[in-house]
Amino acid sequence: MDVSFLIDPVHKTVTSVQDGYARADELIGTDLTDTATLWGDAADPDTSVRVIVADDSLTNNTISRGFFKVMLELENVGVERVFAGKAVLDAYGSPRPDIREQVKTLKAIRERVSFISAEDAFQWFDENTGGSPFSLEG
Repeated sequence: MDVSFLIDPVHKTVTSVQDGYARADELIGTDLTDTATLWGDAADPDTSVRVIVADDSLTNNTISRGFFKVMLELENVGVERVFAGKAVLDAYGSPRPDIREQVKTLKAIRERVSFISAEDAFQWFDENTGGSPFSLEG
């Protein structure tokens, strides 16, 4: 499996892209990126689901880039993360069947992504990480 999706929270779109991991800087608009692994297989380091985003520490206006949440179900437990700005979600390797079903098609990934407001993102960060990496004042 090697699938990639471009997530754009400003336009509220999710589209399938070719070579998303290799082209992430081009698709996102910066070569200053950060990668978050949503799921990985400890026994197979070449298998994971990850999100590549612009590095927030190098971006002046996080709020204007919009926010989205990705939610995966892992053994009947929801795992969610919130991100700012355009991102590439990349799934590769041989994920176990339940993960594969959640990320294998554009339709499946659209069901896993929701676009949220800055206030909701701020609240999520506050509740889940002990504080927000951005200010609501912009």
